Amino acid sequence: MSVFSAKLIVWNPTEPSRSEEIDVLVDTGASYSWVSSSRLAGLGVRPTRRLIFRTIEGRTIERELAPVFVRVDGYTGGDTVVLAEPDDNEVLGRSS
Repeated sequence: MSVFSAKLIVWNPTEPSRSEEIDVLVDTGASYSWVSSSRLAGLGVRPTRRLIFRTIEGRTIERELAPVFVRVDGYTGGDTVVLAEPDDNEVLGRSS
């Protein structure tokens, strides 16, 4: 298994002029992309629900999710991302 990164552009669906390009790790096993909650707050993105996740270490954590638009490798479209907390990595999951 190799680790690599990608450029992800994320923006607020209600304010498309607010966007940011970020370097993220690519995790083909992740169901969701994870983007820093502070970065998303800066774009005016608001969470819409919470979800429970099990970490690779077996811990249970709860995180908020929010709708955004993304662009990566020629793909542009809507996505639901996890609002990553300070100790979480920003990750591109397979749904993006």
